[in-house]
Amino acid sequence: MTSMSDSTPARRTAGRSPSFPAINLETAVRRARELYERERQHPTPIQKIVAHWGYKGMTGPANLSVAALKKFGLLTDEGKGAERRGRLTHLAVDIIANPNQSARNAAIKQAALMPSAHRELWDRYGNELPSDANLRWELVRQRGFTEGGAEDLIRGYKQTVAFAQLEASDRASRVDTDDTRGESDHETKSELHEPDLLMTSSQASDVRPSSSASRFPIPVFNGAKVVIEGDFPLSEEDWNQFMAVLSAMKPALVDRAKSPS
Repeated sequence: MTSMSDSTPARRTAGRSPSFPAINLETAVRRARELYERERQHPTPIQKIVAHWGYKGMTGPANLSVAALKKFGLLTDEGKGAERRGRLTHLAVDIIANPNQSARNAAIKQAALMPSAHRELWDRYGNELPSDANLRWELVRQRGFTEGGAEDLIRGYKQTVAFAQLEASDRASRVDTDDTRGESDHETKSELHEPDLLMTSSQASDVRPSSSASRFPIPVFNGAKVVIEGDFPLSEEDWNQFMAVLSAMKPALVDRAKSPS
């Protein structure tokens, strides 16, 4: 069981900040491992999950821990109240149990950038952040964070980047390195050169749809279409994973210059 200092998420100050994980990735992975050792990947009542972590009931810190694992893509849940159950995702199991070290490392990097707040900071700064004072000013004045929320995000982001061992090369693999692009990475179109950072090794083993795959043309702005092809229907967990990965791929798929005003 984790110590109180590890098991208690950062206390949120008055006011509300945009969503971000209340614990860092290292702590989230530790809790995922504790859950895996007891329940493997079986659906488990949420109250029993937090009890495995040492919480007595669905307290504020317990709820924040559950939410953090969901933001990192390590836990999914369904149902409400006493019927609410959670289980570890394939990404979590890859991090915990995959015998391939490189696959584990790739899964950890993927999880580190699952939270939208982390992804935005990484796309903008990578691991070369401005001073805490400057970043805190930006988060509070431009992004709507509380002072305490900004401090918690900065601390958690730094700890998560260090734990995942994210490097400049990981950032370069996601952005267009053409010298003719704009000056700032976060304002440019991105390209994905390492898809293993966006999916687990088990998911990456065969990305080709089967012969029975369904195709769904989705109309978008100005009459254009995006085609989704795959083996549908998906489970709720697979749908959540698909949406999380699609969100992570946004820098590679969206050209801001073509976005409507």
